Amino acid sequence: MEKATINTAENGVYIVQDGIVTPLKPKQYGQDTIIWHKGQVLDVERAERIRIKQTK
Repeated sequence: MEKATINTAENGVYIVQDGIVTPLKPKQYGQDTIIWHKGQVLDVERAERIRIKQTK
């Protein structure tokens, strides 16, 4: 099994499954939901939020 190097200076999330590292890069706004199936990650759902600035 190979060793992976993770950059601790970058923001993000890493999923390690079966020895494979999958990075999830951060978004400006939004939400990530991890879907598990039998103890393993099946999917990652990414939702994006768009902020509307209102002026008075």
